[in-house]
Amino acid sequence: MAKKILVLNGAARKNGSTAKLIRSFTEGARSAGHSVKEFYLDGMNIHSCKGCLHAGRDTHSPCSQKDDMDQIYSAFADCDVVVFASPLYFWTITGTLKTAADRLYAELE
Repeated sequence: MAKKILVLNGAARKNGSTAKLIRSFTEGARSAGHSVKEFYLDGMNIHSCKGCLHAGRDTHSPCSQKDDMDQIYSAFADCDVVVFASPLYFWTITGTLKTAADRLYAELE
C-alpha cells in the first residue's frame, strides 16, 4: 500500500549532504510507489512554540500563531510517515528542525 511521506529538511545548506540523502530517499520511496512532500525549513517563516495551549481547537489551523507552519500542518495531517532530516550540530538536530517539531505539538492534542 502506497504511503504519503512528509520530509522536514532541517539543514541550513539547501544543496548540502542532507539534501543529497533526502534526494536518494525520495527517489527510492517514489520508485516503490509512495508519494513524498518535502519542506525546506530554513527557507520558511516558522516561529518558536509559545506554549499557549491553543492546540487542537481548530483542525484547519491548530496553532494560534499564523506563519508557514500552516503549510506543514495540512501535510502532516494527511501523511502516513514523517521523516526528520538534519545534520547533527552539537550531537542533536538543528534548531530549525527542533522548532518545527515543537510546533507539531499543536497537531497532536
